[in-house]
Amino acid sequence: MAGSDQVKSKPQRLKEIVAVFHKYKVLQNLSKQTDPQAVRNAFEELGPTFIKIGQLLSVRTDLLTPDYIQAFKSLQDNVKSDDFSKVKLLLEQEWGLPLEAVFEKFQETAFASASIGQAHLATLKNGQQVVVKVQHPGIVADINVDLALFEKAVPLIRYVPESNVVDVKSVLAEVRRSLDDETDFTKEAAYAKRFYQLNNDWRQVKVPKIYEEYCTSRVLILEFMEGSSLRYLLDADPQQIAFRDISVKELKKELGMLLVESFMKQVFEDGFFHADPHPGNVFFRIEPLKSADTSPPFRNKERAGVFAGIDYRLKWQDPAPLPDYRLIYLDFGMMGELPDQLRSRLIDALLALYTQDSRQLGEAVLRLCKVEGPFDEERFYTELGVFLDRYYDLAIKDIDLQRVLGEIIQICHQNNLQMVHEITMLIKAFSTLEGVIEELDPELSLMEITQPYAQKYYLQQIDTAETAKRLGLDLLKSGKSLPKLPDRSLQALETFTRGKTHLTLSFKEQEHLLSRIEGMVNRLVIGLILAAVIIGSSLLVSAEPARGAAFADTLGIFGYAVSLAVILLILLRHLWRQWRKK
Repeated sequence: MAGSDQVKSKPQRLKEIVAVFHKYKVLQNLSKQTDPQAVRNAFEELGPTFIKIGQLLSVRTDLLTPDYIQAFKSLQDNVKSDDFSKVKLLLEQEWGLPLEAVFEKFQETAFASASIGQAHLATLKNGQQVVVKVQHPGIVADINVDLALFEKAVPLIRYVPESNVVDVKSVLAEVRRSLDDETDFTKEAAYAKRFYQLNNDWRQVKVPKIYEEYCTSRVLILEFMEGSSLRYLLDADPQQIAFRDISVKELKKELGMLLVESFMKQVFEDGFFHADPHPGNVFFRIEPLKSADTSPPFRNKERAGVFAGIDYRLKWQDPAPLPDYRLIYLDFGMMGELPDQLRSRLIDALLALYTQDSRQLGEAVLRLCKVEGPFDEERFYTELGVFLDRYYDLAIKDIDLQRVLGEIIQICHQNNLQMVHEITMLIKAFSTLEGVIEELDPELSLMEITQPYAQKYYLQQIDTAETAKRLGLDLLKSGKSLPKLPDRSLQALETFTRGKTHLTLSFKEQEHLLSRIEGMVNRLVIGLILAAVIIGSSLLVSAEPARGAAFADTLGIFGYAVSLAVILLILLRHLWRQWRKK
């Protein structure tokens, strides 16, 4: 779909979707959870809208098997690039300038092409090497056709029994929101600028600079940063020497730790994180050898002399220089944000998980969710307690964070709870990150590294003076009310003995129970009416012959027919309900 000259009409696109679904047997495979590779291939062939749906489903452990989750995590969107003539025309239309007025050099062949756009190397007039990301012509219109087709299909999907487990409307809204962000390059430019300010030169992390003056809704220009995809390192021989005396295996371990610590910093300190840290969006490079780097990591230094008539001697150590590798973040179309309030709720949940307190964990999770239907609080807390019991004897480093998050999501969905959008993005990012870390360093525990960052942020939010002040006021208020307690107790007892007390009882699922009772009463009334009609019809038919007897017979037979039809309908409805239950 990407890079097409002409926007497909709705009938044409619908025909294409049906053909691809038939070719890969998408519906059959999804319903039976078989052949995830075929479904992944179908989504990749159908373009960005379906790729986005697959990415969103990659965190739905309550709906999909692990094989499907893994297949959707690795969805790729490499497509054929557009001809240079189209790229040149789009750029000149966006800027109102000839290409030669902006660039000294422009590489006509794209070095990368995805579903939304393609990337070219170029050199600005000032000699700065840059990457020019250009949107495929017509891609936004193509996506809008897909979304319009989905919106028309939503009312029909509810008639499919298996669709009840998926909130189709919320998934569609999520896809639209995410694609709106990714197809508006001005948003990506703003994200890239903010991420650069927060993360560039943090330890060994590098982020390309954005050139805002050249960015539009369809064009993005970033600083060119030399490096190799993490995929190159992941596929390398572990025993090979990466640089100097460090092997590929050791470099992978160090990069894995740096990647996790960088992500934790983004989540807990910045509240703004890269939501798609897959190997294609994270590069690494090795800095060239410098003469100064041959010195020991710590250099002891000493200075002696006389100052104001006093002899002095100073000793100190220079800090160790940064290692010679750099981690480079790319592609800022999918970013996540966690406001302070949401971050505090997330940390409450993580700390409750750490202390294995099901009540606190339940309260924290509830603050991260929206209730989407009937909710049984007792059942929810019971299921959380059973879930935590499985991890009771495990050390924190042995807990699989992604599996834990997946199980919590499953419990939420079973209880009609839906995670807020920001947490869904974070879980998706965690899922992607865990897949990368598992390849870099299988022994690295995300849970073990996450906990200190959560605790540090939690302690930073505590205002000791304010907390002590509130505690003092609460104690003072309680102490002031204490002398009145005996008097108020006597008043309550006196009111109760005089019979002036009204007791209000409430019970869970009240509406459901009343609905059941109403249904039983209605069925009883219908049964009485049918009995009356049958008895009346029998009297009419068996009456002695008289004037108008033919009319009486007809009326009696009609009563029999109506009663039989109603009884058959009731029987069919009962059989249908029994079949649905099975």
